[in-house]
Amino acid sequence: MSTTALTVAFIVMALLLIGLALAVVLLYRQLSDLRFDSPTASNVAKALCDGRDQDALRQLLEYFEAEHARVSGLADHAREVDSSIADLRRRARGHLQRMALVRFDASEEVSGRLSCAMCVLDAASNGFLVTTLYDLERSRTFVREIKQGRPDRELLEAERRAIEMAAEAEDVVGDADA
Repeated sequence: MSTTALTVAFIVMALLLIGLALAVVLLYRQLSDLRFDSPTASNVAKALCDGRDQDALRQLLEYFEAEHARVSGLADHAREVDSSIADLRRRARGHLQRMALVRFDASEEVSGRLSCAMCVLDAASNGFLVTTLYDLERSRTFVREIKQGRPDRELLEAERRAIEMAAEAEDVVGDADA
């Protein structure tokens, strides 16, 4: 054999060894990625490797049944939580949650908007209106009941604005179950 042929054969052998080493490294990496963290998965893989297919299938079925029971329990719990939230939303609609305050001058003699009308309503526009009128001689406070957005007495313009503003205010509780 000539020197050139030996050199070429040596280079080819070296390339084959490098390729083989690279293949072994890649195979090792893939096998290390296949390690199982779950004891059930390890047991099933071992049973399959040992040829115990029936045992592997039994273990898999037991695992799936246990997981199904766990997921069913979580689903039941989620339904209970959803029901509780819906109940809280329904109950919260009756709580006072929308407010408005209008300040104004009750008379031309006094400036500074020292009088005010405050309206507080629930989600159905039921609640109350408190009005304080201030002038030079005295201060008076009135409370009026509001049912479905309507007062039980005749109103001043500022009081009407307070009711309108409160009725337009955003509910604290959303309308998901309205």
